[in-house]
Amino acid sequence: MNLSVSTPSRRPDRAQGSASPMPGRRRRYLAGLGSALLIGTATLAGCSADAGLTVVADSSADPFEAYLAEEMDQAFFAQDVLRFQCYADNGYSEYAQFIPTEPRAQYRSELLDQLTVTDAFFDSVQDATDRGLRYEAEQPAPAKVFVHDAAFDAVASACDTKAWAALGKDAENTLIEYNRLASKLSGIFDPTMDDLQPLQAKVVQCLADSGEPVTAAPDQLFGMAPGVELGAPVEYPEHSGPKQSAGVEIIPADTEISYEPTPAEAALAVKYYNCSVETGVREEFAASILAAKKAAVAEHAAELEKLNPRITQIAAAAKDLLDS
Repeated sequence: MNLSVSTPSRRPDRAQGSASPMPGRRRRYLAGLGSALLIGTATLAGCSADAGLTVVADSSADPFEAYLAEEMDQAFFAQDVLRFQCYADNGYSEYAQFIPTEPRAQYRSELLDQLTVTDAFFDSVQDATDRGLRYEAEQPAPAKVFVHDAAFDAVASACDTKAWAALGKDAENTLIEYNRLASKLSGIFDPTMDDLQPLQAKVVQCLADSGEPVTAAPDQLFGMAPGVELGAPVEYPEHSGPKQSAGVEIIPADTEISYEPTPAEAALAVKYYNCSVETGVREEFAASILAAKKAAVAEHAAELEKLNPRITQIAAAAKDLLDS
């Protein structure tokens, strides 16, 4: 059996092939979530939550602050440190280079904030200039490790069990349940897409009225077909599978390639941003997202109130483990 291992994952269900996305460019509102990290083990042979929720849900702040994403970051950081250190200490020193040095701190942005005003309409003139109008679907491949050793399966299983046990009783199942809750909360972004399309249409009409060569296309990025030349798509080399039949094999990560918009593309992107400001759609979309988040938090308030205290405990235990 051959399964790949990369830099640390975030989710306890990674053994089933799920992993936290890490897109190089935030285009998730049309592209969906892409998997950028793979993690596994391989061988050839085998606080009072209710008060906090009320304050956040009734304010103009981000209601998703009620979800303890940073605590999840801390818990998975500790679990990965313990697990990879255990691998390294038990005959597989190659894993030492994969031990993380700090939490990735992206659980909130990658799972809970899949759709933002910045994603849909750019953040600034500079952001529009840098990003351009092309969707980059392909992401750089992470580093992978292939272990060709029948003994590794038992080591990996023991290390995984030890790492989870260190975080406290039933920590793994609690984090799985909390991760599923994040998926439920992020489900708001499907209906919010319906609110986005007419707002993008206003921006496209603004561009057309000013003489820009654009055509409304609701199924395309930014809701339009731009009549300008776009930059060359980013392409990464194809990777073959493992070549060795024994020992530990490391396949390096791709070096990320930046997308380069054409001058005409960058100029049109800036005008798109300016039209989003002039038409007021940014404020409309921000209000739509805020309302959807409030509704999602209200719908799942009981689950948040139940799980938040336990997540806080697990995160504190994780920090204590790494500080000791």
